[in-house]
Amino acid sequence: MEVVIQLKEGANLAAHSQDDILRAVQDEYFNRYLFQLGVAPTAANKAQMMKFKPLDDCEVHGVWADDTSGFASALRIAPPLRHRGVGADDGDSRALDKGIISHLYGEADDIPVQPPNVPGRTIFPVDMEKMFPDEERIKAPELLAEVRRLTAEALERQKRRANPAGSNVPGANLDSDQRLRFRQELEMLKSKYILPFACERPLQEGSKRTQLVPWEPEGPLDMQLQGDAAEQVAEPLAVEIEQIQVQIKAWVQNQLPLELLSFRGRQEPQQLLYLRETLWEHEVCQLIGLLAHLLYWLAFGCCRQAELPRLSQHALQGLVAASHEIWVRLERKHKNTKLGISLAMPCLLLTLKYGIEVCFESQYPSLFGEKTGEWCMRQALIERINSLLMRLFDPDCTLARFGRLDATDNPFNLYKKLDLLASASSPNRTRLKQLQGRANRATPLVRAALQAGQEGRGGIGTEHPKTRNLLGNSELGGCAPLGSVVTPPTDDRYRDKLLKAAHTRVGVPEKLPVLREAAAFRRGP
Repeated sequence: MEVVIQLKEGANLAAHSQDDILRAVQDEYFNRYLFQLGVAPTAANKAQMMKFKPLDDCEVHGVWADDTSGFASALRIAPPLRHRGVGADDGDSRALDKGIISHLYGEADDIPVQPPNVPGRTIFPVDMEKMFPDEERIKAPELLAEVRRLTAEALERQKRRANPAGSNVPGANLDSDQRLRFRQELEMLKSKYILPFACERPLQEGSKRTQLVPWEPEGPLDMQLQGDAAEQVAEPLAVEIEQIQVQIKAWVQNQLPLELLSFRGRQEPQQLLYLRETLWEHEVCQLIGLLAHLLYWLAFGCCRQAELPRLSQHALQGLVAASHEIWVRLERKHKNTKLGISLAMPCLLLTLKYGIEVCFESQYPSLFGEKTGEWCMRQALIERINSLLMRLFDPDCTLARFGRLDATDNPFNLYKKLDLLASASSPNRTRLKQLQGRANRATPLVRAALQAGQEGRGGIGTEHPKTRNLLGNSELGGCAPLGSVVTPPTDDRYRDKLLKAAHTRVGVPEKLPVLREAAAFRRGP
């Protein structure tokens, strides 16, 4: 392809070196060559052309506008002769001299490329009718019909196996309106309760700028309110279990997007239907009420005036023990099912968080209402709901996430940032110590039973050095002690409840044999 480069008249070429002039000509040649090809003359495309050094093999001719000028007015760069097509030199219809081509490249005979003439049938040169008798041959249409019939039967069996109750099962197929409603609800749940999305919060209501706020495993949960807000929360929660069950049932059946939280929505709709029925049972609503009352006294007990009665530490310990008992029964019920830990337990924890928020929203609509409340107050309440349930039931936040939502790039980036924030906040929360702590983690239930009577480590059940060592390894990575919620109970009644719940969780008998060391310790010296 021929390229013509116009030169500027009166240019002072003496002020430039030959290398500069060559680079300028080469750059202009690349621009015009790529433009004629319809390719953008970017730096990457020019660098690709530079690898082949096209100017080294091209013919460069000067073009003068008249005979009186001493400087050329243009440069004509043409490809070598072997790259030019015969009679196709940029619109020039003059054919090249065939004698020159013969002299330079020699002569060769034309090679025909048409397919050869072959007989019409070469695969079976024998007569098929003589080779196979009529009664042994199966005609092609009959064989094809048999294959189609068997394929249709296999597809029908697979469809019945995937949906044994028919297409009327809720969740088997979602219409467009229901899918849109589920997606909106899922975005709301992600922004409040599901890791790692719930930690990415806007700086203020309606702002697009966000900040990462991890859930705190330690520290007080109280909210210091003043004025009218303090007067409103001075009245304790008064929500009945029946009222909670009505609201949770309506939300679970109509708004909880189970089909979007798991890949089993189309494969096993009966399992999702069973899970929906279990999420609004009486025990779940009872646990929501206990946790809502516990959070009220932990967060807003400080807002009550001195002359008003407050819940004692002993009563708070009773709420914690009762909550652990119900949680263990629900966990034992779900963990042996097909959905199990992967979906049933995260959905249960999600329902508890939503139910606690509903309790406060119905009791104090002017503070925590979705439309009538204050945005900063709702955010503070949601933060304490997440922290409370993490400290009580889920210290490693394994139940606060869903595998289907983690299968994208953005959650992994958020997890990395949260790990960096945790490592920077405390030397005990580095990534290595978190992994060591998870490998030796004791459940909050066991730690509550053994760490009795202490704000932090140690207690009645941890006199043995091996037990203290195990609990110490369990708290690596910043795992919150029960003292960050309430002081572990010293009352034998509450301790017995916690120990029985721990036995029920692992499936061992309630009455365990008394160890010799424990018996000797009880007898004393």
